Amino acid sequence: MILHPVAGGFVAVSQSAQAFAAFQIAEHWGNRLTPRPAPRAEVLAAVLLHESGWDDRDLGRLDPHGRPDEPDGFPDGEREAAWASSVARAGAFGRYPAHLVSTHVSAAAAADGGDRHAAFLAQQEALRAGLRNELAGDARDRAVLAAASDPVNRAVLRLAASLAAHLARGAAEPVLLPGLPRREGSAPLSVRHVAERTYRLHPWPLVGRRLDVSADGRLLAPGRYADLPAFHSAWVLAPSVRLTWTLCAPAEVGR
Repeated sequence: MILHPVAGGFVAVSQSAQAFAAFQIAEHWGNRLTPRPAPRAEVLAAVLLHESGWDDRDLGRLDPHGRPDEPDGFPDGEREAAWASSVARAGAFGRYPAHLVSTHVSAAAAADGGDRHAAFLAQQEALRAGLRNELAGDARDRAVLAAASDPVNRAVLRLAASLAAHLARGAAEPVLLPGLPRREGSAPLSVRHVAERTYRLHPWPLVGRRLDVSADGRLLAPGRYADLPAFHSAWVLAPSVRLTWTLCAPAEVGR
């Protein structure tokens, strides 16, 4: 759950709604200077499902201020369970989506503190080793793992997810996301807020020159909730709101 501030309260965007925004970005990824994901269908499935383990947990916790908690506020065990569930759900769509999501959540766990998640990281590495053995038995999958496609695919998932989270938070400060694959090497992706829900990306990594990205959430009043039942009651009654952001290439800003 991410809270996007708006007039009169905030829009609560679920992790899966955020993943859908990332999917919209990844769906348009690639141009003559930025390599496209391949195999496209499997990569898009991984992007869409990388937060799916939170579907049963998004409404399960309030932060110390009495507001719905973001994933970083959950105990380590619950976060690991959500990460593992995302990998399992991706696995229902294929071995390579599971491999991508496992790599992605393992990076999140390592960044959070590898010692705290050592057992989880070992389990995921063992899972990926088994998946790689299975993928090696298929000529197309074997080629993906052996070629430059796999690092590109992992970067597309990471960058689309990071960008979607940045949008969902309504962040106004500029940010540099490292490791944007380019036809020649890589570069940091600069994300700069230039107008209301409008962001300039440089280098531009997408098809076309502009892209509108949307996510649905629930409009909640400001203030705190006394407990989870009170929050759940408010959630049921809260109206659905669609947030839309515009991503644009540098030359397109202001047009």
